Amino acid sequence: MNNFLKFSLLLIGMLNGLKTMAQPGVEWSELPVLPGGKGWAGMYAGVSNNTLICMGGANFPDKFPWEGGLKKWYSDIYILRDGKEWIKSEQKLPVPAGYGVAVSYQNKMIVAGGSNADGHLSRVSGFEWDGEKLLTSDYPALPVPLANMSGTLVGDVFVIAGGSSAPTGQPLKKCFVLDLKNPATGWSEVKAWPGPERIFPVCTVFDGHFYMFGGETTGLNSKGEKYRAILLDGYRLSLHRTKNSWAVAWEKLAPMPRGMSAGGTVLPVLRNDRFLFWGGVDAVTALHKNPATHPGIIDNLLYYFPKTDSWEYIGKQTNIPSRVTLPVVFWKERWVYVSGEIKPGIRTPTVVGVQ
Repeated sequence: MNNFLKFSLLLIGMLNGLKTMAQPGVEWSELPVLPGGKGWAGMYAGVSNNTLICMGGANFPDKFPWEGGLKKWYSDIYILRDGKEWIKSEQKLPVPAGYGVAVSYQNKMIVAGGSNADGHLSRVSGFEWDGEKLLTSDYPALPVPLANMSGTLVGDVFVIAGGSSAPTGQPLKKCFVLDLKNPATGWSEVKAWPGPERIFPVCTVFDGHFYMFGGETTGLNSKGEKYRAILLDGYRLSLHRTKNSWAVAWEKLAPMPRGMSAGGTVLPVLRNDRFLFWGGVDAVTALHKNPATHPGIIDNLLYYFPKTDSWEYIGKQTNIPSRVTLPVVFWKERWVYVSGEIKPGIRTPTVVGVQ
């Protein structure tokens, strides 16, 4: 039995029997495990006609990265209709891809950008489940190839923030919007937030506003050496369409108690008054240099309250491994964390719900 299979069986065993786990104000539940045994980072996830759809992503199928393993991107699509069993679709993405953004809009899942072994992508596609197959459609391409960004839907507007345009490219300070009521007008670049450029921010929407937190950029120390700078800032975006342009206003929020890069996004909104922060890379986790001895992702849980611009520490989730680089989607009255990465190069096939 190889190391990957052993690790996957251990993870599944940890979740066995933990159908519902209580945390202060959070109810955790287990959904069916994705097929394949390894899981993926950077999947796209969305909902169409009450059906959960997950696609793409990447993993290391043969060896861990520190053993010389090569990263592989996928084009596979998985369907979960009744909450009991994933079905692997015969259809596939046009190209293997992951690490982009997806939203659910008017019974369609709309997938934007991402990356694969050939570079970053600008393609935007729609997928609609008709009960038997996925109907596909095209949307205007992003103005630039883009991956490792965050994005969500604010009313009828698809908002994307941050990211990078090439595998070795610098983090970007860019915000793009697409009016899905009139997609033929294409994407518009609007004024960006008043803070550093970034990749892997997390975001959500609340009360008609777009919220963005954290992520990371490239720092430079006093010796001129680069390091991962995990960011602590957060912003609220007010966005309004005028006749021929967008009115944009960013407001800086109270700083995060700990940084969060590459966390599950969008952030769950619980009780209609708080955002849940679970997983992601903080500044201490980012200091671990040896992936073979990496302790895993921080298990602290935080609430952010948008109405009071305040934070609360609510404990730890020690029963389920925290994760990074994964989508979170609202489906059947709960927020669903899909697969993701629990240590550098190590994925999990588990799917977790919170409400």
